[in-house]
Amino acid sequence: MKKRMALNLPLLFAASVFLLSACSRNTGTAGGDANAPGGATTTSSPSATTQPQGQPTSQAPQTPTSSQATKTGWWIRINPGATTAQTITFQIGTSKLQREEWRVWRTGEPAEFDAPEKYLQVPRLYVRGNVSPIGKFATLCMMYKDRGVEHMSFDDDDSETKSQTEIDIRCR
Repeated sequence: MKKRMALNLPLLFAASVFLLSACSRNTGTAGGDANAPGGATTTSSPSATTQPQGQPTSQAPQTPTSSQATKTGWWIRINPGATTAQTITFQIGTSKLQREEWRVWRTGEPAEFDAPEKYLQVPRLYVRGNVSPIGKFATLCMMYKDRGVEHMSFDDDDSETKSQTEIDIRCR
């Protein structure tokens, strides 16, 4: 009996190390919580059918190709006067479960930018923003064409799913 236990201990240890490393890779952070600040877990985009739901994507945040918002669909307007955060990291999608890394906005960059082409005209849009450093503020509006849809102000992270027809009078 003691001999069998002595043989099983190294196997149990190896299995626990394997499971711990697998869990760390799936949370998007090294052993962190996906809901904790900076724990950016993303799920498959609506067009990515081979990626299992709930698994992180391997895409890096995309940088915008245009510095000027065309405002022909969904777009973001950051209020630089009320934003003290140095960076805002964005995720985008059609829902919390169908999202992907989008872009990083930094102080000094254009304050208005379009959603990626595949999301410009979707009926409902999910946007999540995370600030850095935590404790500094981000103030922005989700816009659809010529109207404000949602005002967001946060010092850690915030997310919203909104439809094209909604209106927020704080975003004029």
